Amino acid sequence: MGMRDKHCASRAAGGLINPVTGRWMVKSWRIDDLLPLAEKTYRAIEKTLGISVYHTLPLRRYCLNADDIKRLGRRLRNPRYADVLGPFYGAGESASPMRDEHGSFLIRGAAYLDVPRLLDSLQKHFKCIDEPFVHEQLTSCKGGWNYRGIDAKKVFFCEGAAISQNPWLHHLPIHSIKGETLLLDGPKSLLPRGIYHHQKWILSYGDGRCRMGSTYDETDLSPEPTEKGAQVLMDSLRHSIDASFQIVEHKAGLRPTTPDTRPIIGSIPGTESLYVLNGLSSKGASTAPHMCQALIRHVFHEEPLDPEMDCRRFITALADGQ
Repeated sequence: MGMRDKHCASRAAGGLINPVTGRWMVKSWRIDDLLPLAEKTYRAIEKTLGISVYHTLPLRRYCLNADDIKRLGRRLRNPRYADVLGPFYGAGESASPMRDEHGSFLIRGAAYLDVPRLLDSLQKHFKCIDEPFVHEQLTSCKGGWNYRGIDAKKVFFCEGAAISQNPWLHHLPIHSIKGETLLLDGPKSLLPRGIYHHQKWILSYGDGRCRMGSTYDETDLSPEPTEKGAQVLMDSLRHSIDASFQIVEHKAGLRPTTPDTRPIIGSIPGTESLYVLNGLSSKGASTAPHMCQALIRHVFHEEPLDPEMDCRRFITALADGQ
C-alpha cells in the first residue's frame, strides 16, 4: 500500500548502484554478493513484466584533491578492488566536460535502476491498494491477521521512514535523513549517457537531461523539497561543469537509516507473524533483492538470519537498557 507516495525516498532517488562509495573510496557493504543477485533479480522482473528498468552504465569518479589521488592509489594496489576499479586518468585525460583538475578513474559494475517505473509496474502487476496503511485497522484473528476484510497469515512491513508511525516498530532505532534530487535539462550533446561523480553524482540520460543528487539533511525532515536543497545542488553543479542547466523537476524523500548503517529484517517479538524489512538508507537498489531473499528464506524455510541484518540486534539492546 502507498507505493505511489510522492515523498518516499524511492520516488526521489536516482536509483544508483555504485560498488565503490564514500570519501574513503571503499567497497559498499557486501557488494560482491549483492551486485550479482541485484542484476539477476531485476533482469527476471524485466522479463516477467516486459519492462526495462536496470541499466548498466559507465561511472567516472573525479578526484577532488591530492588526498583523493593517494586514496585511489592505495585501492588500485589492493587486489580486492581489481574487479571494480579501472585505471587512473591524469588531469584532463578523460576528454570529459567535467572539471578535471586532479584526474579521474572508472568504477566497474555501476548501474542505475529506474525505481519509479519499477514501482509503478509492480503496483499494476500485483493490483496493489494505492492508499496509506492504517495500522489501527490491522487486527489479529484466528490463523493470522485481518485488515479491512483481508485475511493474511503473515504481514510484512516495508514502510521506509514511515516506520516511525508503526505501533509495533516505532521503538526500533531508525532515523530519517532527507535527500533531495534535481532533474535538469542542458545541452543535448554535452554529457554522454553515464554516471559522473564529482562533488555530487550526475546521472546523464544522454539527451541533455540529467538527474543530480543528493543532499543529506538530518535537521529538516519535512517531506517537501526546499530552496536550500536546490541551491546546494546547483552550487555543486557550477563547480563541477561549465554549462547552463535548467531545473525541470525537484524531488525530496526521507531515507530510513540505522545507527550501524545496516538494514533490518526479521520477525517482531511478541507478535504472531509480523515481519519487518527496513533501514536500506541510500543503498536500496543494491541491497533490496538480498534482503528480500534472506527474509523469505527465514520465514518460509527457517534459515537463520545474518546477525548483521537481524532486527533483534537492536531489540536485544533495548531490552538490556543499552
